[in-house]
Amino acid sequence: MKRIAALVPNSLGVSPGQRVRIETWAPYLEQAGWTVDFYPFEDERLRSVLYRPGAMRAKVSLLLSCYLRQLRLVLQGPPCDLLFVFREAALFGPAILERLAGRLKVPIIYDLDDPVFVPYRSPINGWFSLLKFSRKTNTIFRLSDHVIAINNLIAGYAAKFNPSVSVMPNCVDIERYRPLPRAPDDSLRLVWVGSHSTMRNLESIADPLRRLQAIHKAPLRVIGAGEVNLPGVDVEMRQWSAQTEVASLQDCDVGLVPLPDHPWHRWKFFYKTVQYMATGLPVVARRIGSNSEIIQDGVNGFLVESEDEWYERLLVLANDRELRQRMGEAARSTVVEHYSVQKQMPRLVEIFEQVLERSATPG
Repeated sequence: MKRIAALVPNSLGVSPGQRVRIETWAPYLEQAGWTVDFYPFEDERLRSVLYRPGAMRAKVSLLLSCYLRQLRLVLQGPPCDLLFVFREAALFGPAILERLAGRLKVPIIYDLDDPVFVPYRSPINGWFSLLKFSRKTNTIFRLSDHVIAINNLIAGYAAKFNPSVSVMPNCVDIERYRPLPRAPDDSLRLVWVGSHSTMRNLESIADPLRRLQAIHKAPLRVIGAGEVNLPGVDVEMRQWSAQTEVASLQDCDVGLVPLPDHPWHRWKFFYKTVQYMATGLPVVARRIGSNSEIIQDGVNGFLVESEDEWYERLLVLANDRELRQRMGEAARSTVVEHYSVQKQMPRLVEIFEQVLERSATPG
């Protein structure tokens, strides 16, 4: 078995981006003859305090402790044939660990699923944002033998610093994410998946939802955690879990991807778009980021900008069951062809194999 040492920022199984990327990829790589050894930067003690307000002294102490542990690992050199970095090797500071990793004489693959090169201020740890060194991403691009980007937008940016770039979107298992038939007399149900931190995205379309529900019985299912603040909107709350997420989508009719203006959003790949489409739901989404790459307006969903457009497109879908079915089938076909692990994992394995092969070729 060839070995991959994966330097990842977060504990396993908790970070959505990391879980959908290298943690999902690992079993498929293993089937192809690669073992993935994970080396997370944060430990459970750091995670228990880092994402809640206060506890400044504990956060600083634990951050330094985790940094020193990761520094020792890189200086010693983890046993591997290839080094993989997801987003960043450390949650703070410049690209010191990545520069040291470049001396290990093994090829480096850098995977980026978010525009971390765009400065961002955390609402919980505003001070921490000063230590993020967002521009270190450009250095990591240059240090790497190959870059994997989540979409064409980030790939285009990465190509300014490294000519060896591949696009690997977030994918779903289409054997697990699949449509279920809806009874003809079932009422229309809208759905949104998100977290407490992204709830304000949903709040941005509260008025179109109220207007729609004034003339249609179209409850909104919210799959996530935390309180929902949508006065006048009929909301059905479902707690998110990996075990129930697919079933919670399968008896819905239209997926929603509302997004307010934010510097990050134009670079983003919105995984929920693919999740909805895989279960046969047409999607109404803000025309921003990779939504414009995934959604063919009027074919497998609608791309919108204004509140009036939100209302008008939702009303069209609410009034036309056959249109919902036709768009849902097209949405499913899009995912099967372009965003399924069944289609993309062979490509991923080929990327790893080619990078290792090139590194072994003299000159």
